[in-house]
Amino acid sequence: MLAPAVAGCVLISTLPTLSQAPADKAAAKTPEFDVVSIRPNNSGSNGGAWGVTRNEYRAKNVPLSVIILSAFLGKGSASLDRLKDAPTWVMTDKYDITAKADDATADAWKGLRQAQQIAIVAPMLRAMLEDRCKLVAHTVPTEIPGYALVLGKHALKLKDWQPDEPLPKSYGRFEGGWMIAYSAPGDPAPSTTFLKITIAELIEFISGGGPPVLDRTGLTGTYDIVLPRFETVSPPSPDLPGIAQPAAPAMAVYLDAAHLFDWQSVGLEMKPIKVPGVNLVIDHIERPSEN
Repeated sequence: MLAPAVAGCVLISTLPTLSQAPADKAAAKTPEFDVVSIRPNNSGSNGGAWGVTRNEYRAKNVPLSVIILSAFLGKGSASLDRLKDAPTWVMTDKYDITAKADDATADAWKGLRQAQQIAIVAPMLRAMLEDRCKLVAHTVPTEIPGYALVLGKHALKLKDWQPDEPLPKSYGRFEGGWMIAYSAPGDPAPSTTFLKITIAELIEFISGGGPPVLDRTGLTGTYDIVLPRFETVSPPSPDLPGIAQPAAPAMAVYLDAAHLFDWQSVGLEMKPIKVPGVNLVIDHIERPSEN
């Protein structure tokens, strides 16, 4: 699934945990793409997309900063403030990238959620950047804005999923069996419905593309959840600095799941917190080598 590179949208994916490099490098070979094409995009267009599709990773009209953040932090939508000491061209020059995987790797990411696909692709992107851009980088600890999903002040309105409950064919099905459906366009009460889902799975689905979300609910069951969505919303919380404010409430921009869904209506609440994280420091990078 290709993620649109449009400011202000919610990218529904999750932040994977990147594995540490083995002490003995000979013990594990870093997976690599079979074929990589990197070409400058001089179209001048603002639109772009990136992500896993079929047997390849594709990026169209995106700066290398997006690819670097995907490779090292697991999410191309992370704030550019987390990318340190990068040359200006890394943020401004646009590229089209097609990186084809071998059949075994392509088979491994079939049917996986985007976050799980990125977990497989991330080390391959790192190897690609090290080869084609001579990239050398390291991480430094930091704190980043995030949220804790907690029990709210109102009664909990989550329906326990019943094992004999039939799952409708019209819903999108995800690994593990949980399902999702969106209300019809123009619905006066827009909502997103999740069936047969745990809170951990829900957080994995909604927390990518924005600040990380930690589960502090203590809920361990499997639920059917109908989350109302806001059509208009007040400006995002000032507790999270650096988030752009919408021009007007009628033109609201949903930057993260905390402001997209009406959590209080189901008895939950998103509380702003600081979450341990890392920034990425660029030690050396060159423009991509010719194909």
